Amino acid sequence: MSNVYRYLKEIYRAYEDGIPLVGPTQISKALNVSKSTAHHMLKNMASMGYGIYMERKGFMLNEKGMEMARKIMRKHRIIESFLVSTFSMSACQACEEAGRIDGCIGDEIVEMMEKRFNYTTCPCGKEIPK
Repeated sequence: MSNVYRYLKEIYRAYEDGIPLVGPTQISKALNVSKSTAHHMLKNMASMGYGIYMERKGFMLNEKGMEMARKIMRKHRIIESFLVSTFSMSACQACEEAGRIDGCIGDEIVEMMEKRFNYTTCPCGKEIPK
């Protein structure tokens, strides 16, 4: 799974919690990377067109970044839901496992899971983005 994928998931989680501007310190703690690594990656993501990076303030998703982050979280939460409903995993365990496979599993499989089970929220109660 690419680092961009991991970063977009964390930025989207912050956005859902009402934090639209995410700094390197927050990302470094969430992803267990150095602050300088997080800073560098956020700047790279801005140059890739996923948002804007404002020095000493943080990173904010733009429309392209938000669309990609929603797709990533949608896939992650559908997988989480599937693991809980199919294998009776705890929500925490399902989140960890989904994080290991959500960057590798094909969109078609996730679409089949969604169609079959019609999940609307993940096991933690968060809405599955459309």
